[in-house]
Amino acid sequence: MKKLIALFLAVIMLVSIAACTSGTSGSDKNGDTDNDAGNKDNENNENNESNENNENKEENKEDENVIDYETTMDIYIIAGQSNAVGFSILSNLVDAWKFAPELIDGGFTNVHYAGSSRFGGKPFTHNEAQWGMTTTGFGANKSYIGPEVGMAKALSKYYNEKTGRHAGIIKFAHGGSSMRDISSGENATGNWVSPSYAAHLNTSYADDDVTGGYYRLLLEQVKKNISQIKEYSGHTNVNIVGLYWMQGETDIYNKTEYETSFKYFVPDLRKDLAEIMLEFTDGKSDCGASDMAVLIGAISEGFAVGNASTAKNVNAPFIALQKKLAGEIENCYFVDNSQYLITKWNPTTNKADVLGSDQYHWNQNDMLQIGKNVGEMLLNDVLKVDDKK
Repeated sequence: MKKLIALFLAVIMLVSIAACTSGTSGSDKNGDTDNDAGNKDNENNENNESNENNENKEENKEDENVIDYETTMDIYIIAGQSNAVGFSILSNLVDAWKFAPELIDGGFTNVHYAGSSRFGGKPFTHNEAQWGMTTTGFGANKSYIGPEVGMAKALSKYYNEKTGRHAGIIKFAHGGSSMRDISSGENATGNWVSPSYAAHLNTSYADDDVTGGYYRLLLEQVKKNISQIKEYSGHTNVNIVGLYWMQGETDIYNKTEYETSFKYFVPDLRKDLAEIMLEFTDGKSDCGASDMAVLIGAISEGFAVGNASTAKNVNAPFIALQKKLAGEIENCYFVDNSQYLITKWNPTTNKADVLGSDQYHWNQNDMLQIGKNVGEMLLNDVLKVDDKK
């Protein structure tokens, strides 16, 4: 049955997405003037044979850094555990409207969202959203938010009605999920073990195994949502720009294994997403997936502080590891969320004060700002939009 479903999705996707752009996201329609000048020089060179001219033209077409935003939607992926799911209570709608007035009118018109926010072990609970404008209510349920709202706020600077550009956010996240090969609690239906890490562990990786369950479901989510884009918005091309990885709290006491697993996870995910996109385009383009940027979101230094030393001796070393990983893996970035404290030790009362929605999850305003920081990093460091003005 799973094979039949996979085949059916593949057929839908091939019909839905005609091709992917081969250019660098964020480039203007005017293209690269240096390439244009090179083309003219080649064409005017009397010593070139006609066949050589034709070959040069084809090479320049393949290398041309042009995104046609009338047909192309840039794709951003969110994945991870409960803060990615969105357990930040929407506690003050007026504050949210002040942060993003677009929410008053239903959301961001040119920043779209689809995805699955899951939690609860086996059987799990999930908040499934079909394509629509990015707005509130895409967290654990309609009363919660994740990083998508703040991301949309920042991204809307570049993707809006005036520019005519469109972006899509696809989320698959599961509360309490681990990079380690465990199957207890929230990981009863899966974990984030990737194929190469499973091979390293010498463990089974069948479709019905718990090992790698969430990794495979993330791929399925991306497949499904991309297959729906043409019918939803009319875009026939997609360009995969980046992944925001918001996870780690479950693994803070297992830093060595986390580091090993994550170094397998990133190249595996790029490779597997690239293969999916090559299916979409009949082998013509991987739509940027093989070089997709990965943004690693730091956990809070004040995550679940249980005593006076938790922040310093447990959380801070894990945050340092996340920063280290971003520096060691190609095209990875570190988003320092650690400054937004979820709990803070109070020496007077000899217990932690809860600043978040609870001791594990950021409050509404911090989550909005964190998402905005992610979106700004995508624009400034990945797309480099300021360099393209």
